[in-house]
Amino acid sequence: MQKLPNNRLILNWHRIFNQSQLFDYLSWRLKVDIKSLSDIKQVFAGYSDLKIAIRHSDTFLKEETQQIHDKIIAILSECWEVKQTWKR
Repeated sequence: MQKLPNNRLILNWHRIFNQSQLFDYLSWRLKVDIKSLSDIKQVFAGYSDLKIAIRHSDTFLKEETQQIHDKIIAILSECWEVKQTWKR
């Protein structure tokens, strides 16, 4: 697992339109194999005080349903601070 500078992860969601792309990006960024939402929880549990910034969240997972979008945000928000910005 890759250490994150200052326990921060910045995600530019305008390039991630579905769950598969999310899993691929996190696998590449964190140098671990992520294939499910439970994998995300398990990997991120190893980080304390993790802060996640979601940029362009208005296009985050735009190929998925609103329900899946909300579920992923909820999972990320369970244990970590998540801040979202929208394109204006």
